[in-house]
Amino acid sequence: MVVQHNMSAMNANRMLSGVSSAQSKSTEKLSSGYRINRAADDAAGLSISEKMRSQIRGLNQASTNAQDGISLIQTAEGALNEQHSILQRMRELSVQAANGTETNDDREAVQNEIEQLQSELTRISDTTEFNTMKLLDGSRSGSDVSVSVSKSAEGNLTTQDATTQKNTATITAAGNKTSTKLSVTTLDKNGNATTTEVELKIAADKVSYNGKELTATVTDGNATDAQTAAAFAEALSKTDLADKFDITNNGADLVFTAKEAGLSASVALTKQDAAAATATGLDTTGEDAYKKLSAGIGTYDGTGNIEDKIFTVNGEKFAYVTDPAKLGDDYKDVNYVVAADSNAIKTASSDMANLINAKTGINATANTTTGEISLKAGTTTTGNGITLQIGANEGQTMSFTLDDMSADALGVGGSSVNLSTQESAKTATTTIDAAIKKVSAARGKMGAVQNRLEHTISNLDTASENMQTAESRIRDTDMAEEMVNYSKNSILAQAGQSMLAQANQANQGVLTLLQ
Repeated sequence: MVVQHNMSAMNANRMLSGVSSAQSKSTEKLSSGYRINRAADDAAGLSISEKMRSQIRGLNQASTNAQDGISLIQTAEGALNEQHSILQRMRELSVQAANGTETNDDREAVQNEIEQLQSELTRISDTTEFNTMKLLDGSRSGSDVSVSVSKSAEGNLTTQDATTQKNTATITAAGNKTSTKLSVTTLDKNGNATTTEVELKIAADKVSYNGKELTATVTDGNATDAQTAAAFAEALSKTDLADKFDITNNGADLVFTAKEAGLSASVALTKQDAAAATATGLDTTGEDAYKKLSAGIGTYDGTGNIEDKIFTVNGEKFAYVTDPAKLGDDYKDVNYVVAADSNAIKTASSDMANLINAKTGINATANTTTGEISLKAGTTTTGNGITLQIGANEGQTMSFTLDDMSADALGVGGSSVNLSTQESAKTATTTIDAAIKKVSAARGKMGAVQNRLEHTISNLDTASENMQTAESRIRDTDMAEEMVNYSKNSILAQAGQSMLAQANQANQGVLTLLQ
């Protein structure tokens, strides 16, 4: 018998220590409800669980984002509902003014109401906001460039008028052929190609297309290049091309002039008979109207009214400054380029154009000789459309745009609706119909986006629920199973304590040997 080492007690103590640790962990799991409370509980499980939690919280926030998007659309659509009512009233007034029983004095009174309604249309467009963000002023159109300066600086902001696309194609004389064909390939502003083909029949001095005689003629069955071009121009004017172009000839050249100024369809290729297709000539490139900002806007040096130096492009504020510190805390949202003085703006204008491009996505270009900046729509997204984060991860977004709904943008501003005479009142009805159609289209687009967002919310909520279920299987405690473990460890702990007490008494027999 030994007294220095009581191995039975040591063994019982070791076993009791292990059981106590296991019992402590069971108690923690039962009290917290989590199987994993620290990385040591399940390192891999903890890592997977935390990634799932990131996705779950992201999905829940994305669902909230989509709901906010619906609220924004409902705000805009509510404003358009009132604009619809205004346009319907304007149409009612135009029909009234077109009636022969109305006098000019009557029509003048009607015109006064029209002007007030025009003003209200524009006011609704300019003031409809969601979370201080303007919705219907064109700044969220995704295609327009909205630029503004202070009233005293208006002279520094000018508008460059839109230009009209004009292409030419040289025609070869048909000579004494009895027929000749011409294929014309056009590109719309999105780059989509369409080909139109016409065939002329020539007999004696007559030319026909689709079995109908044209006014164009030839000389004794021998068509010159100018006569051929004139006949092709007349035939093409009877096709769908005439919806997009005014088609004429200038001698042997066919001239295609876009009906609408600005960026529009263009004629890219022509092919006559068996000859190879040739590119058309370009007289004028169709370009939308755009704003130009002169160097006269100046640079802010800490004196005077800073608002006169700030200009806004699609909701982003910009300014030239001599020292960024002079902006102060109140103008931290201003994007700036340093320019020591007004002369330095000329060279700094290139940096400003690059900054505008980066912040707004538009196509800003600078003339470093004059310091003038041209602010044009970009080739993709221009203006600040609405982009919603509808997923838990980067890139999971959806975008939509809200058009400019001012009276001018709808085509019913100013003199566009003139009810002063019976004839002008008749044409005004058609003009207002087009505006009603545009508002209807905008509301239809908003309704489609709202329906999509409702499906998005349903999908996000389902995904979040399923992800939460998966995370629960990894992280949560199975209470029934853990209670079994707890009961086992509790019994073992009590047994261990009893056996440790017995083992501690085992060496007491040594004392009898010492008596």
